[in-house]
Amino acid sequence: MAAAPVWAPARAAASGVLRIGVKSLPASLNPLTVNDLVARQILGAMYESLTTVDPQGRILPGLAVAWEASADARRWRLTVRDNVTFHTGRRFTAHDVKRSFEAALVTEGSNFAVLALSKVRGFRELRARETRDLAGVTVLDDRNLEVVCDEPCAVFPFARFNIVDMQAVEQAGGDWYRTLSAGTGTYRLLRTNDGIAIDVEASPLWRGGPAPFERVSFLATGIGNDGITLFNDSQIDFTFVDTDALRGVMDDPGFKRSLSNVPRMQMRVVALDPRRVPAFADLRVRRAMSLLIDRQAMAERFFRGVAAVHNGVVPPALLANERLEPLAYDPTRARQLLEEAGFPEGRGIDPFTVNVIPEYRREFVYYVSQWNNAGIPAKLVMSPRQEFIARSRRRDYDAFLFGWTATYPDPMNFLDELFTSRSRFNPVGWSNPAFDALIEQAMAIPDPGRRAEVYKDAEAMVMNDLPVLPLVVPDYVALRGNVLSDNFITPFGGLNFG
Repeated sequence: MAAAPVWAPARAAASGVLRIGVKSLPASLNPLTVNDLVARQILGAMYESLTTVDPQGRILPGLAVAWEASADARRWRLTVRDNVTFHTGRRFTAHDVKRSFEAALVTEGSNFAVLALSKVRGFRELRARETRDLAGVTVLDDRNLEVVCDEPCAVFPFARFNIVDMQAVEQAGGDWYRTLSAGTGTYRLLRTNDGIAIDVEASPLWRGGPAPFERVSFLATGIGNDGITLFNDSQIDFTFVDTDALRGVMDDPGFKRSLSNVPRMQMRVVALDPRRVPAFADLRVRRAMSLLIDRQAMAERFFRGVAAVHNGVVPPALLANERLEPLAYDPTRARQLLEEAGFPEGRGIDPFTVNVIPEYRREFVYYVSQWNNAGIPAKLVMSPRQEFIARSRRRDYDAFLFGWTATYPDPMNFLDELFTSRSRFNPVGWSNPAFDALIEQAMAIPDPGRRAEVYKDAEAMVMNDLPVLPLVVPDYVALRGNVLSDNFITPFGGLNFG
Protein backbone atom coordinates (compact mmCIF):
# COMPACT_ATOMS: atom_id res chain seq x y z
CA MET A 1 0.00 0.00 0.00
CA ALA A 2 1.47 3.34 -1.05
CA ALA A 3 -0.64 5.78 0.89
CA ALA A 4 0.80 8.62 2.95
CA PRO A 5 -0.51 10.29 6.10
CA VAL A 6 -3.06 12.99 5.49
CA TRP A 7 -1.40 16.41 5.72
CA ALA A 8 -3.54 19.10 7.31
CA PRO A 9 -1.89 22.53 7.50
CA ALA A 10 -2.94 24.95 10.20
CA ARG A 11 -5.75 27.21 9.03
CA ALA A 12 -6.66 30.75 9.87
CA ALA A 13 -10.13 32.16 9.51
CA ALA A 14 -10.83 33.50 6.04
CA SER A 15 -10.15 37.20 5.82
CA GLY A 16 -9.70 39.78 3.10
CA VAL A 17 -8.39 39.56 -0.43
CA LEU A 18 -5.06 38.11 -1.55
CA ARG A 19 -3.71 39.83 -4.68
CA ILE A 20 -1.25 37.76 -6.73
CA GLY A 21 0.67 39.33 -9.60
CA VAL A 22 1.46 37.22 -12.68
CA LYS A 23 3.25 38.41 -15.80
CA SER A 24 0.29 37.54 -18.03
CA LEU A 25 -2.92 35.61 -17.62
CA PRO A 26 -3.33 32.32 -19.50
CA ALA A 27 -5.31 32.25 -22.73
CA SER A 28 -7.49 29.49 -21.32
CA LEU A 29 -8.51 28.26 -17.87
CA ASN A 30 -9.81 24.94 -19.11
CA PRO A 31 -8.60 22.39 -16.51
CA LEU A 32 -8.83 19.63 -19.11
CA THR A 33 -6.30 21.23 -21.47
CA VAL A 34 -3.84 22.98 -19.16
CA ASN A 35 -0.24 22.94 -20.40
CA ASP A 36 1.43 26.03 -18.96
CA LEU A 37 2.67 26.93 -15.49
CA VAL A 38 0.59 30.06 -14.81
CA ALA A 39 -2.65 28.28 -15.73
CA ARG A 40 -1.57 25.43 -13.48
CA GLN A 41 -0.98 27.84 -10.58
CA ILE A 42 -4.43 29.39 -10.90
CA LEU A 43 -6.24 26.11 -11.49
CA GLY A 44 -4.46 24.63 -8.48
CA ALA A 45 -6.65 26.80 -6.27
CA MET A 46 -9.82 25.30 -7.77
CA TYR A 47 -9.10 21.76 -8.93
CA GLU A 48 -7.60 18.73 -7.21
CA SER A 49 -5.82 15.65 -8.49
CA LEU A 50 -5.54 12.10 -7.17
CA THR A 51 -2.46 13.01 -5.16
CA THR A 52 -0.88 16.25 -4.05
CA VAL A 53 2.56 17.45 -3.01
CA ASP A 54 3.45 19.26 0.20
CA PRO A 55 5.88 22.24 0.32
CA GLN A 56 8.78 19.82 0.90
CA GLY A 57 7.96 17.84 -2.25
CA ARG A 58 6.45 14.75 -0.60
CA ILE A 59 3.55 12.96 -2.28
CA LEU A 60 0.38 13.02 -0.18
CA PRO A 61 -3.24 11.98 -0.65
CA GLY A 62 -5.40 14.30 -2.73
CA LEU A 63 -8.72 13.00 -3.97
CA ALA A 64 -7.27 9.49 -3.63
CA VAL A 65 -6.54 8.28 -0.11
CA ALA A 66 -4.84 5.00 -1.07
CA TRP A 67 -3.20 3.48 -4.12
CA GLU A 68 -1.67 0.04 -4.68
CA ALA A 69 0.24 -1.33 -7.70
CA SER A 70 0.56 -4.85 -9.02
CA ALA A 71 4.02 -6.42 -9.01
CA ASP A 72 4.64 -5.37 -12.63
CA ALA A 73 3.09 -1.87 -12.17
CA ARG A 74 0.55 -2.48 -14.95
CA ARG A 75 -2.49 -2.48 -12.68
CA TRP A 76 -3.44 0.08 -10.03
CA ARG A 77 -6.19 -0.07 -7.41
CA LEU A 78 -7.26 3.39 -6.20
CA THR A 79 -9.52 4.40 -3.31
CA VAL A 80 -10.96 7.92 -3.39
CA ARG A 81 -12.20 10.16 -0.61
CA ASP A 82 -15.69 10.02 0.75
CA ASN A 83 -17.78 13.13 1.55
CA VAL A 84 -16.22 15.38 -1.11
CA THR A 85 -18.45 17.87 -2.93
CA PHE A 86 -17.85 19.69 -6.22
CA HIS A 87 -18.31 23.45 -6.38
CA THR A 88 -21.46 22.62 -8.34
CA GLY A 89 -22.97 20.95 -5.27
CA ARG A 90 -22.76 17.42 -6.63
CA ARG A 91 -21.07 14.66 -4.64
CA PHE A 92 -17.71 13.43 -5.95
CA THR A 93 -17.29 9.67 -6.62
CA ALA A 94 -14.86 7.37 -8.43
CA HIS A 95 -17.02 7.71 -11.55
CA ASP A 96 -15.85 11.34 -11.82
CA VAL A 97 -12.23 10.25 -12.03
CA LYS A 98 -12.95 8.11 -15.08
CA ARG A 99 -15.11 10.80 -16.70
CA SER A 100 -12.35 13.39 -16.20
CA PHE A 101 -9.75 11.08 -17.76
CA GLU A 102 -11.96 10.52 -20.79
CA ALA A 103 -12.77 14.21 -21.19
CA ALA A 104 -9.07 15.18 -21.08
CA LEU A 105 -8.25 12.66 -23.80
CA VAL A 106 -10.86 13.84 -26.28
CA THR A 107 -9.68 17.45 -26.12
CA GLU A 108 -7.18 18.76 -28.66
CA GLY A 109 -3.52 19.49 -27.97
CA SER A 110 -0.64 18.26 -25.81
CA ASN A 111 -1.90 18.80 -22.29
CA PHE A 112 -0.31 17.31 -19.17
CA ALA A 113 -3.06 14.68 -18.75
CA VAL A 114 -2.46 13.20 -22.21
CA LEU A 115 1.11 12.30 -21.25
CA ALA A 116 0.06 10.75 -17.97
CA LEU A 117 -2.74 8.67 -19.51
CA SER A 118 -0.87 7.50 -22.61
CA LYS A 119 -0.15 4.05 -21.17
CA VAL A 120 -3.71 3.32 -20.01
CA ARG A 121 -5.49 0.59 -21.99
CA GLY A 122 -7.81 2.14 -24.57
CA PHE A 123 -5.85 5.42 -24.80
CA ARG A 124 -5.25 5.24 -28.56
CA GLU A 125 -8.83 4.29 -29.39
CA LEU A 126 -10.22 7.14 -27.32
CA ARG A 127 -7.78 9.69 -28.76
CA ALA A 128 -8.77 8.55 -32.25
CA ARG A 129 -12.46 9.04 -31.34
CA GLU A 130 -13.15 5.36 -32.07
CA THR A 131 -14.83 5.03 -28.68
CA ARG A 132 -16.05 7.21 -25.82
CA ASP A 133 -14.93 4.75 -23.14
CA LEU A 134 -11.44 4.47 -21.63
CA ALA A 135 -11.33 0.68 -21.46
CA GLY A 136 -8.49 0.46 -18.97
CA VAL A 137 -10.38 2.25 -16.18
CA THR A 138 -13.03 0.27 -14.31
CA VAL A 139 -15.14 1.85 -11.58
CA LEU A 140 -15.70 -0.83 -8.94
CA ASP A 141 -17.97 1.25 -6.73
CA ASP A 142 -18.32 4.88 -5.63
CA ARG A 143 -14.98 4.86 -3.81
CA ASN A 144 -12.81 2.38 -5.73
CA LEU A 145 -11.53 2.04 -9.26
CA GLU A 146 -8.96 -0.02 -11.11
CA VAL A 147 -6.60 1.26 -13.79
CA VAL A 148 -5.01 -1.21 -16.23
CA CYS A 149 -2.10 -0.10 -18.41
CA ASP A 150 -0.79 -1.68 -21.60
CA GLU A 151 2.71 -0.92 -20.35
CA PRO A 152 4.16 -0.72 -16.84
CA CYS A 153 3.53 2.66 -15.21
CA ALA A 154 5.08 2.83 -11.74
CA VAL A 155 4.21 6.51 -11.21
CA PHE A 156 0.63 6.64 -12.47
CA PRO A 157 -1.18 8.09 -9.39
CA PHE A 158 1.40 10.86 -8.97
CA ALA A 159 0.72 12.63 -12.28
CA ARG A 160 -1.42 15.76 -12.32
CA PHE A 161 -5.05 15.17 -13.35
CA ASN A 162 -7.61 17.90 -12.77
CA ILE A 163 -10.77 16.12 -11.64
CA VAL A 164 -13.85 17.89 -13.01
CA ASP A 165 -17.62 17.58 -12.59
CA MET A 166 -18.20 16.50 -16.19
CA GLN A 167 -21.92 16.16 -15.67
CA ALA A 168 -22.16 19.90 -14.99
CA VAL A 169 -19.72 20.70 -17.80
CA GLU A 170 -21.75 18.80 -20.39
CA GLN A 171 -24.84 20.73 -19.39
CA ALA A 172 -23.00 24.08 -19.56
CA GLY A 173 -21.38 23.43 -22.97
CA GLY A 174 -19.00 25.62 -24.99
CA ASP A 175 -16.57 27.79 -23.05
CA TRP A 176 -17.93 26.53 -19.73
CA TYR A 177 -14.67 27.21 -17.87
CA ARG A 178 -15.11 30.98 -18.30
CA THR A 179 -18.10 31.02 -15.95
CA LEU A 180 -18.44 27.62 -14.30
CA SER A 181 -16.30 26.32 -11.44
CA ALA A 182 -16.45 22.52 -11.52
CA GLY A 183 -13.67 21.41 -9.17
CA THR A 184 -13.36 20.37 -5.53
CA GLY A 185 -10.60 22.76 -4.46
CA THR A 186 -10.29 25.38 -1.75
CA TYR A 187 -11.52 28.15 -4.06
CA ARG A 188 -14.12 28.41 -6.81
CA LEU A 189 -14.20 30.71 -9.84
CA LEU A 190 -15.84 34.06 -9.18
CA ARG A 191 -15.21 36.02 -12.39
CA THR A 192 -12.73 36.61 -15.18
CA ASN A 193 -11.78 39.87 -16.86
CA ASP A 194 -9.94 38.77 -20.01
CA GLY A 195 -6.27 39.64 -19.88
CA ILE A 196 -6.60 41.72 -16.72
CA ALA A 197 -7.73 39.68 -13.72
CA ILE A 198 -9.11 36.34 -12.58
CA ASP A 199 -10.88 36.20 -9.22
CA VAL A 200 -11.64 33.12 -7.15
CA GLU A 201 -13.53 32.98 -3.86
CA ALA A 202 -13.45 30.63 -0.89
CA SER A 203 -15.67 27.62 -1.52
CA PRO A 204 -18.21 26.99 1.26
CA LEU A 205 -18.14 23.32 0.19
CA TRP A 206 -14.40 22.86 0.80
CA ARG A 207 -13.92 19.92 3.15
CA GLY A 208 -10.85 21.39 4.90
CA GLY A 209 -12.51 24.19 6.83
CA PRO A 210 -12.19 27.95 6.33
CA ALA A 211 -9.91 29.07 3.50
CA PRO A 212 -7.10 31.48 4.43
CA PHE A 213 -8.66 34.26 2.31
CA GLU A 214 -12.17 35.17 1.29
CA ARG A 215 -10.97 35.91 -2.23
CA VAL A 216 -7.82 35.56 -4.34
CA SER A 217 -7.26 37.87 -7.32
CA PHE A 218 -4.73 37.00 -10.01
CA LEU A 219 -3.65 40.24 -11.69
CA ALA A 220 -1.66 40.66 -14.90
CA THR A 221 1.37 42.83 -14.18
CA GLY A 222 3.37 42.63 -17.41
CA ILE A 223 7.02 41.61 -17.68
CA GLY A 224 10.14 43.28 -16.33
CA ASN A 225 9.92 45.26 -13.11
CA ASP A 226 6.20 46.02 -13.27
CA GLY A 227 5.30 43.40 -10.68
CA ILE A 228 7.98 44.69 -8.31
CA THR A 229 6.68 48.24 -8.71
CA LEU A 230 3.12 47.15 -7.96
CA PHE A 231 4.31 45.25 -4.89
CA ASN A 232 6.30 48.25 -3.72
CA ASP A 233 3.19 50.41 -4.13
CA SER A 234 1.12 47.90 -2.08
CA GLN A 235 -1.12 47.12 -5.05
CA ILE A 236 -0.35 43.39 -4.94
CA ASP A 237 0.62 41.03 -2.10
CA PHE A 238 2.75 38.57 -4.05
CA THR A 239 4.86 38.49 -7.20
CA PHE A 240 7.58 36.25 -8.54
CA VAL A 241 10.85 38.07 -9.32
CA ASP A 242 12.07 37.72 -12.92
CA THR A 243 15.58 36.50 -13.53
CA ASP A 244 16.76 39.82 -14.95
CA ALA A 245 15.40 41.70 -11.91
CA LEU A 246 16.80 39.31 -9.32
CA ARG A 247 20.05 41.08 -8.54
CA GLY A 248 18.41 44.45 -8.00
CA VAL A 249 15.86 42.98 -5.60
CA MET A 250 18.39 40.86 -3.70
CA ASP A 251 20.74 43.84 -3.32
CA ASP A 252 18.02 46.22 -2.08
CA PRO A 253 17.83 46.15 1.75
CA GLY A 254 14.29 47.52 1.54
CA PHE A 255 13.08 44.18 0.18
CA LYS A 256 14.88 41.96 2.69
CA ARG A 257 11.88 41.27 4.93
CA SER A 258 9.64 40.53 1.93
CA LEU A 259 11.88 38.05 0.10
CA SER A 260 10.96 34.39 -0.08
CA ASN A 261 12.70 31.67 -2.07
CA VAL A 262 12.53 27.90 -2.61
CA PRO A 263 14.66 25.63 -4.85
CA ARG A 264 12.99 24.69 -8.13
CA MET A 265 12.20 21.14 -9.17
CA GLN A 266 13.16 22.16 -12.66
CA MET A 267 15.35 21.29 -15.62
CA ARG A 268 16.76 24.28 -17.48
CA VAL A 269 18.84 23.84 -20.63
CA VAL A 270 19.84 25.33 -23.95
CA ALA A 271 18.31 22.99 -26.53
CA LEU A 272 20.44 22.59 -29.67
CA ASP A 273 18.97 21.35 -32.96
CA PRO A 274 21.49 19.31 -35.04
CA ARG A 275 19.09 19.33 -38.00
CA ARG A 276 19.59 23.09 -38.34
CA VAL A 277 23.21 23.30 -37.16
CA PRO A 278 25.06 20.03 -38.00
CA ALA A 279 27.98 20.81 -35.63
CA PHE A 280 25.60 20.34 -32.66
CA ALA A 281 25.54 16.60 -33.40
CA ASP A 282 29.18 16.36 -32.30
CA LEU A 283 29.50 15.66 -28.56
CA ARG A 284 32.87 17.47 -28.53
CA VAL A 285 31.23 20.69 -29.75
CA ARG A 286 28.50 20.43 -27.15
CA ARG A 287 31.02 19.77 -24.39
CA ALA A 288 33.10 22.71 -25.54
CA MET A 289 30.08 25.00 -25.35
CA SER A 290 29.30 23.65 -21.90
CA LEU A 291 32.88 24.13 -20.66
CA LEU A 292 32.70 27.81 -21.64
CA ILE A 293 29.96 28.46 -19.04
CA ASP A 294 31.09 29.21 -15.49
CA ARG A 295 27.94 27.96 -13.76
CA GLN A 296 29.24 28.37 -10.23
CA ALA A 297 30.06 32.01 -10.85
CA MET A 298 26.62 32.54 -12.37
CA ALA A 299 24.95 30.98 -9.33
CA GLU A 300 26.95 33.06 -6.87
CA ARG A 301 27.19 36.40 -8.67
CA PHE A 302 24.41 36.74 -11.21
CA PHE A 303 21.79 34.89 -9.11
CA ARG A 304 23.19 36.15 -5.79
CA GLY A 305 23.44 32.66 -4.31
CA VAL A 306 19.78 31.70 -4.77
CA ALA A 307 20.43 29.16 -7.52
CA ALA A 308 21.77 25.63 -7.94
CA VAL A 309 24.09 23.91 -10.40
CA HIS A 310 22.62 20.61 -11.64
CA ASN A 311 25.03 18.22 -13.34
CA GLY A 312 22.22 16.57 -15.27
CA VAL A 313 18.63 16.97 -16.39
CA VAL A 314 16.95 15.70 -13.21
CA PRO A 315 17.02 17.94 -10.10
CA PRO A 316 19.45 16.46 -7.54
CA ALA A 317 16.70 16.55 -4.90
CA LEU A 318 14.91 13.90 -6.96
CA LEU A 319 17.94 11.89 -8.06
CA ALA A 320 21.44 12.10 -6.60
CA ASN A 321 23.34 10.68 -9.56
CA GLU A 322 26.99 10.01 -8.78
CA ARG A 323 27.47 8.64 -12.32
CA LEU A 324 27.36 12.11 -13.87
CA GLU A 325 30.49 14.09 -14.66
CA PRO A 326 30.51 17.49 -12.89
CA LEU A 327 29.88 20.38 -15.25
CA ALA A 328 33.18 22.22 -15.04
CA TYR A 329 34.37 25.57 -16.39
CA ASP A 330 37.48 25.06 -18.55
CA PRO A 331 37.94 27.39 -21.58
CA THR A 332 41.31 25.81 -22.45
CA ARG A 333 39.81 22.34 -22.72
CA ALA A 334 36.88 23.77 -24.66
CA ARG A 335 39.21 25.14 -27.33
CA GLN A 336 41.00 21.79 -27.53
CA LEU A 337 37.70 19.99 -28.08
CA LEU A 338 36.69 22.39 -30.85
CA GLU A 339 39.97 21.74 -32.61
CA GLU A 340 39.60 17.95 -32.21
CA ALA A 341 36.12 18.19 -33.72
CA GLY A 342 37.49 20.00 -36.78
CA PHE A 343 36.30 23.47 -35.77
CA PRO A 344 39.46 25.29 -34.58
CA GLU A 345 38.54 28.64 -33.00
CA GLY A 346 34.95 27.84 -33.96
CA ARG A 347 35.68 28.06 -37.70
CA GLY A 348 33.32 25.96 -39.78
CA ILE A 349 30.39 26.05 -37.37
CA ASP A 350 27.38 27.53 -39.13
CA PRO A 351 26.25 30.85 -37.60
CA PHE A 352 23.21 30.25 -35.41
CA THR A 353 20.73 32.14 -33.26
CA VAL A 354 19.91 31.52 -29.60
CA ASN A 355 16.30 32.47 -28.90
CA VAL A 356 14.95 33.46 -25.50
CA ILE A 357 12.19 35.69 -24.10
CA PRO A 358 13.20 39.19 -22.96
CA GLU A 359 13.29 38.44 -19.21
CA TYR A 360 16.34 36.19 -19.72
CA ARG A 361 18.31 38.61 -21.90
CA ARG A 362 20.99 39.58 -19.36
CA GLU A 363 21.72 36.01 -18.40
CA PHE A 364 22.03 34.87 -22.01
CA VAL A 365 24.21 37.80 -23.00
CA TYR A 366 26.86 36.12 -20.84
CA TYR A 367 26.48 32.67 -22.46
CA VAL A 368 26.53 34.01 -26.00
CA SER A 369 29.50 36.28 -25.32
CA GLN A 370 31.46 33.34 -23.91
CA TRP A 371 30.80 31.34 -27.06
CA ASN A 372 31.63 34.31 -29.28
CA ASN A 373 34.93 34.80 -27.43
CA ALA A 374 35.86 31.23 -28.37
CA GLY A 375 34.93 31.83 -32.01
CA ILE A 376 31.53 30.07 -31.90
CA PRO A 377 29.21 32.19 -34.11
CA ALA A 378 26.15 32.55 -31.87
CA LYS A 379 23.73 35.47 -31.94
CA LEU A 380 21.18 36.26 -29.22
CA VAL A 381 17.61 36.97 -30.39
CA MET A 382 14.65 38.04 -28.24
CA SER A 383 11.22 36.65 -29.06
CA PRO A 384 7.82 37.66 -27.66
CA ARG A 385 6.60 35.11 -25.11
CA GLN A 386 3.70 33.58 -27.06
CA GLU A 387 5.69 33.43 -30.30
CA PHE A 388 8.61 31.86 -28.44
CA ILE A 389 6.42 29.18 -26.86
CA ALA A 390 4.74 28.29 -30.15
CA ARG A 391 7.94 28.14 -32.20
CA SER A 392 9.98 26.28 -29.58
CA ARG A 393 7.27 23.61 -29.36
CA ARG A 394 7.59 23.21 -33.13
CA ARG A 395 11.40 23.03 -32.71
CA ASP A 396 11.65 26.02 -35.02
CA TYR A 397 14.86 27.49 -33.57
CA ASP A 398 18.58 26.71 -33.95
CA ALA A 399 19.02 26.92 -30.18
CA PHE A 400 16.67 28.07 -27.45
CA LEU A 401 16.05 28.09 -23.72
CA PHE A 402 14.02 25.07 -22.64
CA GLY A 403 12.67 24.64 -19.14
CA TRP A 404 10.54 21.94 -17.57
CA THR A 405 9.09 22.07 -14.08
CA ALA A 406 8.09 18.79 -12.43
CA THR A 407 4.44 18.21 -11.61
CA TYR A 408 5.23 15.32 -9.26
CA PRO A 409 8.41 14.37 -7.36
CA ASP A 410 9.82 11.55 -9.44
CA PRO A 411 12.58 11.58 -12.11
CA MET A 412 10.14 9.97 -14.53
CA ASN A 413 8.50 13.39 -14.86
CA PHE A 414 11.64 14.44 -16.75
CA LEU A 415 13.08 11.29 -18.25
CA ASP A 416 9.90 9.75 -19.65
CA GLU A 417 7.83 12.83 -20.39
CA LEU A 418 10.63 14.72 -22.15
CA PHE A 419 13.06 12.30 -23.74
CA THR A 420 11.38 9.06 -24.82
CA SER A 421 10.65 8.65 -28.51
CA ARG A 422 6.91 9.10 -27.96
CA SER A 423 7.25 12.32 -25.91
CA ARG A 424 5.14 15.22 -27.17
CA PHE A 425 7.40 17.70 -25.33
CA ASN A 426 10.80 16.40 -26.50
CA PRO A 427 12.75 19.65 -27.02
CA VAL A 428 14.89 18.51 -29.97
CA GLY A 429 13.19 15.40 -31.34
CA TRP A 430 15.85 13.13 -29.83
CA SER A 431 15.24 9.38 -30.07
CA ASN A 432 17.31 6.55 -28.61
CA PRO A 433 15.92 2.96 -28.47
CA ALA A 434 18.32 1.99 -25.66
CA PHE A 435 17.06 4.90 -23.57
CA ASP A 436 13.44 3.94 -24.29
CA ALA A 437 14.22 0.43 -23.07
CA LEU A 438 15.65 1.75 -19.79
CA ILE A 439 12.56 3.86 -19.16
CA GLU A 440 10.34 0.87 -19.87
CA GLN A 441 12.39 -1.15 -17.38
CA ALA A 442 12.09 1.55 -14.71
CA MET A 443 8.33 1.84 -15.27
CA ALA A 444 7.95 -1.80 -14.21
CA ILE A 445 9.62 -1.29 -10.81
CA PRO A 446 7.17 -0.04 -8.14
CA ASP A 447 9.95 0.25 -5.52
CA PRO A 448 11.44 3.80 -5.71
CA GLY A 449 14.91 2.75 -4.50
CA ARG A 450 15.36 0.05 -7.13
CA ARG A 451 13.86 2.30 -9.77
CA ALA A 452 16.42 5.02 -8.98
CA GLU A 453 19.32 2.80 -10.07
CA VAL A 454 17.81 2.49 -13.54
CA TYR A 455 17.11 6.22 -13.61
CA LYS A 456 20.81 6.92 -13.06
CA ASP A 457 21.80 4.94 -16.15
CA ALA A 458 19.09 6.65 -18.17
CA GLU A 459 20.17 10.14 -17.11
CA ALA A 460 23.82 9.37 -17.91
CA MET A 461 22.74 8.29 -21.39
CA VAL A 462 20.87 11.57 -21.87
CA MET A 463 23.90 13.61 -20.86
CA ASN A 464 26.16 11.76 -23.30
CA ASP A 465 23.82 11.78 -26.28
CA LEU A 466 21.17 14.49 -26.04
CA PRO A 467 22.02 17.87 -27.64
CA VAL A 468 21.24 20.06 -24.63
CA LEU A 469 23.42 22.16 -22.32
CA PRO A 470 22.26 22.25 -18.67
CA LEU A 471 22.16 25.72 -17.15
CA VAL A 472 22.07 27.11 -13.63
CA VAL A 473 18.63 26.63 -12.05
CA PRO A 474 17.58 29.71 -10.05
CA ASP A 475 15.32 29.34 -7.04
CA TYR A 476 11.78 30.55 -7.18
CA VAL A 477 12.22 34.01 -5.69
CA ALA A 478 9.23 36.12 -4.77
CA LEU A 479 8.17 39.20 -2.88
CA ARG A 480 5.38 38.43 -0.42
CA GLY A 481 3.39 40.45 2.05
CA ASN A 482 3.09 39.61 5.73
CA VAL A 483 -0.20 37.80 5.10
CA LEU A 484 1.67 34.93 3.44
CA SER A 485 3.87 32.23 4.97
CA ASP A 486 7.33 31.17 3.80
CA ASN A 487 5.95 27.95 2.31
CA PHE A 488 3.42 29.67 0.02
CA ILE A 489 5.65 28.76 -2.97
CA THR A 490 6.12 25.06 -3.67
CA PRO A 491 9.26 23.58 -5.34
CA PHE A 492 7.04 22.73 -8.32
CA GLY A 493 6.07 26.30 -9.12
CA GLY A 494 2.70 25.94 -7.51
CA LEU A 495 1.12 28.11 -4.84
CA ASN A 496 0.09 26.60 -1.53
CA PHE A 497 -3.56 27.65 -1.19
CA GLY A 498 -4.42 24.91 1.29
